[in-house]
Amino acid sequence: MRRAFGTPIGDYLPAFGLALVTALYLAAAYRYPPDAREIPADVAWTMLGLIALDLVSRTHTGLGRALMRWFNPAADREDAEAKPHYTAGRQIIAVLWLMGFAAALNLIGILYAVPLYVLAFTRLRGGRTWRASIAVACGTTLFLWLLFAFLLRLELYPGALIGGR
Repeated sequence: MRRAFGTPIGDYLPAFGLALVTALYLAAAYRYPPDAREIPADVAWTMLGLIALDLVSRTHTGLGRALMRWFNPAADREDAEAKPHYTAGRQIIAVLWLMGFAAALNLIGILYAVPLYVLAFTRLRGGRTWRASIAVACGTTLFLWLLFAFLLRLELYPGALIGGR
């Protein structure tokens, strides 16, 4: 396999894919009026900076190794063979969980999506009991409500289906 800076080219593909998506997001943000694009543009620029650090940390250069040790000491390349490697199927399932959570946030809102996700994930993926999963979901809901609705007095996004937006 071809290599760049001592690393197989394929190891760079996820970061390049994420950079492409982020660049498209940034381009879309710059179509908004100045006040509306401030946060999305800041998020996208920050993300591009983090992706650049990720790309450099993947290299087998002195700087790459230093960044890897600094940002993720557990990812020591010498111990990489001894650590578990996750199949593509398990990685796809993890992404699907996040996509489902993002869809739920959009459709039913934060106050319903977060506890539903926590309940489902702790029960189905975490293997916890129903009692523990429900307790954690209820605690999460209480924390969200106390922090945002009660202390900060912020309205949580109600979702497209519930809020009608």
